Amino acid sequence: MSTQKPRSHDEDSLNFDKLEKELHAAVDADKRYWRENDAKFRAVGQKVETYEEFQDIVKASHLKPLEKGDNLNNIVFDQPWNSHAIKMKNAAPLKSTGSDLQQANNLPKNGQEFARDWRRHHKTVESQYDYLLKIGGPRLGEIFKTEISFGLLGDILTALCQGFSNSDSSAVLAVVHGLTSANRFSLSVQFLSSKEKQVCSDLFHKLKSSNENQTEADGKHIQDQLNELEKIYQLKSK
Repeated sequence: MSTQKPRSHDEDSLNFDKLEKELHAAVDADKRYWRENDAKFRAVGQKVETYEEFQDIVKASHLKPLEKGDNLNNIVFDQPWNSHAIKMKNAAPLKSTGSDLQQANNLPKNGQEFARDWRRHHKTVESQYDYLLKIGGPRLGEIFKTEISFGLLGDILTALCQGFSNSDSSAVLAVVHGLTSANRFSLSVQFLSSKEKQVCSDLFHKLKSSNENQTEADGKHIQDQLNELEKIYQLKSK
């Protein structure tokens, strides 16, 4: 006769809490796999320049777009997102106009506020051009530190080119330089349409022409900066 003891109720019952945790972990792992897999295909499609940029896109695949009301003022960015900006950080500071207005409370504090005001209050080339110069290149570099919204770079270049005046050449150059501080700026450039790329080329031609009346020393310094910026804006091979 068998002496095996009957199984207790506890031994026959399942640990549903443990099973639920394991299920959630498996679902999260599956979501992460497909999310990162999609990010890899997206990075390849964007033709990122370096493997580091590829890794950044995959690592950031879990991040969500900013929502209205999100505040970036207290966030410190230690990551050297833009190697081009670092390369040019030792260049002499560029002159800009509207420095007294840059501290005004009505100027945007981040890219989201800029895009909102740009589309709501600045619908003509003249208004857009004045708005960019009032903010100034250095401030724009801070505003777009995280990124430039899709399609916005082309609009900015168009406003600068169509509204360009030789008397503003230093301020326009400062804006063109400030924009390059944006995270993954090279990708923003790649998304420019053929028409926008031609506008960008025309803008640099105007900046070069305005530089012809500079003294030899100043002219060479500005020309060197323009040559470097042309590479960053992918108008010249590196």
